[in-house]
Amino acid sequence: MSCDISLGELSCHFPFLNKSASYLQKRGIALDAVVNSKNLLDMALERLRKSLAREPLNPRSCIDSPEDWAAAARLALYIAAATKNPYILKRFADSESKRFLELMRKVPGIQDLRCKIEIARDLGVVAKPAHEVVTGIVVATFGNPVAVRWTSYLRYAPQDPFWAMINRPVVKGWVVVPLEDFERLLEEAYEEQILKTARENELAVGRVAASIDASLVEDLLKKYAHKPLKAPSQPAEGPHPPCMKAILDALKRGDNLPHTARFAIATYLLHRGWDVEQIVDLFRTSPDFNEKITRYQVQHIAGQVGGRKEYAVPSCETMNSWGLCPTNLGCGVKNPVQYGRKVTVKKSN
Repeated sequence: MSCDISLGELSCHFPFLNKSASYLQKRGIALDAVVNSKNLLDMALERLRKSLAREPLNPRSCIDSPEDWAAAARLALYIAAATKNPYILKRFADSESKRFLELMRKVPGIQDLRCKIEIARDLGVVAKPAHEVVTGIVVATFGNPVAVRWTSYLRYAPQDPFWAMINRPVVKGWVVVPLEDFERLLEEAYEEQILKTARENELAVGRVAASIDASLVEDLLKKYAHKPLKAPSQPAEGPHPPCMKAILDALKRGDNLPHTARFAIATYLLHRGWDVEQIVDLFRTSPDFNEKITRYQVQHIAGQVGGRKEYAVPSCETMNSWGLCPTNLGCGVKNPVQYGRKVTVKKSN
């Protein structure tokens, strides 16, 4: 293994890698034993609570008892899935992936690029040191770049203009990225791996659901489960344009939206008469929701704090350039706010 760290510690830090699951299996740590251990169950519930609350873990955990904490983390995932609440599961996965990124950047023993490429391989991301693909100014510009196969890049790149492949050097099917962007891709891949683990282990999730007392997670459900959005009672201005409807639908599903989509929907709803608190409530479905930060950002967009500048709704051209226009400028308007009026007038005629 390229990583200068024991497999036990690696499994504790990154419990949702495939090699972590294999390691626990080889060590004879089976699900039944974990579920029936009060100590491990308590550790799993602590892991779940801290992940949902985005609280840090004890840094000594993976030194003192790495196997126990690795097993507890995987049990915490099954408990999250057993709640059958998609917002609990997505928030858990989002929090764990952010912890993964933080640890990848600071834990001794995994700072070697070969180690990170090995972790990438475990997550299904095909990558290699960029100098094996390209030389010269590209390598010099990025310092310690990584070449990612274009299929892996497209699969895990965040839906944001910054990540558009047209903005990246591409050499023979390899996308060259700085190390920090490579790590960000792995964060996305790790989150998907967590959700995939829950999907592919329905029997294990069912066994956990049948084995634990539901009251143990009752408080977490009350605190973090999504509350259905109540639509405001302002007068309607016609139907939402396809771009904004798509964003609203994604929010209702609990999807993790790019910043451009969040900015667009906030400006649009403010224009439609929503107040700041209604928009903050809308974002509660986001896996990475932070009430204090969200409220400040919406207030900033509304011109209530900061520079006191109220932001306009992005034009259709801008929405299309951000990859947020599902009709590819086919609505016949220049700005999303015009869509509702156009449809209303058309119907009245």
